[in-house]
Amino acid sequence: MRLARYVALELMLAGLLLGALGWAAPQAAREIALWRAERSAGAGAAGGKARTGHGSGLALRPRQELSAGDPGAGPDLAASAAGTFLGMSDDILLERLREQPFLHMKLNHGGSSLSFRVDLADGSRAAWKPSQTNAQTVPRKEVAAYRLNRLLGLDAVPPAAPRSISKDELFSLLNPDTPPASVARIRAETIVGPNGRVPGEASYWIPVIKDSDLDSVEGHQQISQWLTQGEPIPYNRRAAAADAAVLTVFDFLIANPDRYSGGNMKTSEDGRKLFFMDNTMSFYLEPQSTDRNRALLLKQQRFSRRLHEALGFVDAPTLRRLLHEPDGTEILTDAEIRALVQRREFVQKYVADLIAQYGETNVLSFP
Repeated sequence: MRLARYVALELMLAGLLLGALGWAAPQAAREIALWRAERSAGAGAAGGKARTGHGSGLALRPRQELSAGDPGAGPDLAASAAGTFLGMSDDILLERLREQPFLHMKLNHGGSSLSFRVDLADGSRAAWKPSQTNAQTVPRKEVAAYRLNRLLGLDAVPPAAPRSISKDELFSLLNPDTPPASVARIRAETIVGPNGRVPGEASYWIPVIKDSDLDSVEGHQQISQWLTQGEPIPYNRRAAAADAAVLTVFDFLIANPDRYSGGNMKTSEDGRKLFFMDNTMSFYLEPQSTDRNRALLLKQQRFSRRLHEALGFVDAPTLRRLLHEPDGTEILTDAEIRALVQRREFVQKYVADLIAQYGETNVLSFP
């Protein structure tokens, strides 16, 4: 399997991250908040200079307004990415994920990796994934996917923050009804650092989700048809087609081959919003993404205009500021960032070729 060669590398990297003491997440969250504010300010100040200053670490250039086009054509991704998720402030949700004490942990079932539902002290919940021997589940990559999603002007990835707990906490807070075999698995697969702590990531727990009606072989074929030039899209499925167009590009950028393996396309209870969840198997060092992601992208001929415009801001300096912590810990390594930038360039060239063939209006047909 093409991904197998990364197993040893991921395990080695997980070991190197163990001493990072939680990855200094608060500073990164503040920097993303500063980026949001500067993007809003930059929209009305063309040609303005990027803010610089000591201590911020995130001197992003002012961003062009991403909501170009017909404002009535669909949901305004730029507005919805102003710092809220499902109507709640990112800052509030991230603060909960970083600071609220864990009260109770229950092992989730149905996946190949270790993940837990966590009850927090304030009554909210989180999903928590520890560093583990399963090299296809790398918690820091969920944090990277969340931050990239925000950089692109999206609000599809639930807020995620680095969160470590002690080994003692993990087992003392575990549901007492956990089967002995599951406890043994947790002990065997969880990676504990020399300081007795388990690095991981906590994500916002969406109260109600359901499987997308497009998460099937037939549904995937339907998506491919909708995203082909000249094919009709029913009016009541245009939003779903637009979400799928964004998802394909996002998964190509993060090199996530696991989306269509079954059970990884989740929506809101009413089916109107598609969430980009479970991104820990991603950010491989493939400059043209994984074979599966590349095949899906090269079938797609319709794209989101706003997402296409936002791709220009995915550059190495910006990514290093967003994905390198002040203490030197890397949410993504330099090699992973270089590969991400190469994948962004691949998407831009592919879309440019399509525009030359079909015209900009036909190719950038979604808001």
